Amino acid sequence: MTKTYRSAAPGAVFAAALLAVPATPVSAATPAPEKPVLTCKVKTPEGLSYSVIKAGKGEKPGPDAKVEVNYSGRLAADGSEFDSGKAAKFKVGGVIPGFAQGLKLMQPGGKYRLCIPAALGYGPDGSDPIPPNADLVFEVELLAFTTPPPKPVIAPAERTCAQTTASGLGYSPVTAGAGRTPTDADMALVDFTLFDAENGVVQEKRDWEKIPLAMATPLFGEALKMMQAGSTWRFCMPKPDGTMGAPQSGTNIIVTLIDVRPAPVEDEG
Repeated sequence: MTKTYRSAAPGAVFAAALLAVPATPVSAATPAPEKPVLTCKVKTPEGLSYSVIKAGKGEKPGPDAKVEVNYSGRLAADGSEFDSGKAAKFKVGGVIPGFAQGLKLMQPGGKYRLCIPAALGYGPDGSDPIPPNADLVFEVELLAFTTPPPKPVIAPAERTCAQTTASGLGYSPVTAGAGRTPTDADMALVDFTLFDAENGVVQEKRDWEKIPLAMATPLFGEALKMMQAGSTWRFCMPKPDGTMGAPQSGTNIIVTLIDVRPAPVEDEG
């Protein structure tokens, strides 16, 4: 903030010099700073409490949104401030549960006080300088947020596998190929899509990935050695106990084997 300094008016200086009785000095005492408010009015079923200091307008951020906020954080026990930020940007899903819940209640332009119990904060371990089992109080102003586009979803009929190997790996050929089948001495050039077996949401997509079979995980190596170049297969990862349930659990994968090449020879020198 830029400070502006102004000189005293000459008339005021001369008038003071002519006074027979000294002017009463202005007290140098400054008022005590206001104590921070550490209580909230409304309690949610999850245990978060909050107060609306200023209401905002518009949509509310979801769990995948990236927010921009002004905030300050205090320990509920003594009101000491442990953190603050201006125009800070982060993902709603990347903060402690109580803070994330509070953000999802807010609208741009709004300012809330969030009273977060330790169970929705840093818990029994704490996080320096926050001690273990500390209740927290934040004042948060939501400036803006952005929401990423929704992730692609694999259709329900394309999430499961029709057959299972002895290891528990599920598989379903999608399109046939006419090329060579890779061995442990080869490198596979693949496109693949990882997706949630339950809801079909795509988690990761890679194109033209080079995978030496000798370095692949046992299940992925087994999968690639079932394919021919030019084919696309769907694979369903087994459950921890090795059985295949319906629907499949965990992460499944769609693989297109583009080409099979000799694996590069490592330089032993």
